[in-house]
Amino acid sequence: MSDQKPYTPTEIDNTEDRMGSIEQLDFDQRRDERKGRIGDEVPGEQVADEFTSERAAEAGMTAGEVPDGETTMDDMAPETLIPEDGARSPSERGHGEPADQDLSVVSEHEIGADVDLDEAELGRHDPLDGKPWDGPAEGDEDTGLSGGDAVLREDDSVLSDEELEGEAPLDSGRDKRPGE
Repeated sequence: MSDQKPYTPTEIDNTEDRMGSIEQLDFDQRRDERKGRIGDEVPGEQVADEFTSERAAEAGMTAGEVPDGETTMDDMAPETLIPEDGARSPSERGHGEPADQDLSVVSEHEIGADVDLDEAELGRHDPLDGKPWDGPAEGDEDTGLSGGDAVLREDDSVLSDEELEGEAPLDSGRDKRPGE
């Protein structure tokens, strides 16, 4: 018999292992190369060197002030605050495309329940016991929409289309029950 204990790997449990590496935020003003005070106007030569002509023309404007109504670089909008260039941090250079390659543009019909059958539709189309079924679920009243032989009941509390026709102000009582 051997007195040797089985190998137990050391548990890895620190913040960097769970989240990835974290960069320390640096708010040291001495490292900032910009000169001047808040509110000072930037010299024209510096603007021409650092910004495109379109960016310089739209400086200080917001989406409501530009002719096409699109967001400008001065807007506090997700399009301008979150660059989709693939960079994972401000110090990393992006590759020009969004980091999330799995996202795609889809039509409104591909979102939510329109894509596939819900549970009730699937149960009617392909029942687990193989027996065809087309009627209300147990305990539910038949609405008449399932193809069964039940007739829809009239609900006197709901106004008909004829009763709702015509011009009426919003507070006219059109939504009140008949006889109220």
